[in-house]
Amino acid sequence: MPELKCGVVTCVHNKQNYCELDSIEVIGSSAQVSEQTSCGSFVERKGESYSNSSAKDASPTSDIVCQAVECKYNDSRKCYAGKISVMGSDASRTEETECATFKKES
Repeated sequence: MPELKCGVVTCVHNKQNYCELDSIEVIGSSAQVSEQTSCGSFVERKGESYSNSSAKDASPTSDIVCQAVECKYNDSRKCYAGKISVMGSDASRTEETECATFKKES
């Protein structure tokens, strides 16, 4: 599984720049650049969720289902990059996040 760094601090699943989910989905089936991808697993952190944390620890690795079929790291809708980075520090919607590791297949 790839190492997943998450820079989306407004996501409820983000714990110290890692994701507490065992699996995330990158969406953007017709993406040609990273800005056309997003984290389909994003859920905005609101109100008390800033102070409440779940009992689950975040892991540096995650299974990544990838719908960005033009990405060179996509193999049968799975991400095989060694490390990926999801960005969108002030995101309040899925569309404001992106897979910064996306590289179009040449």
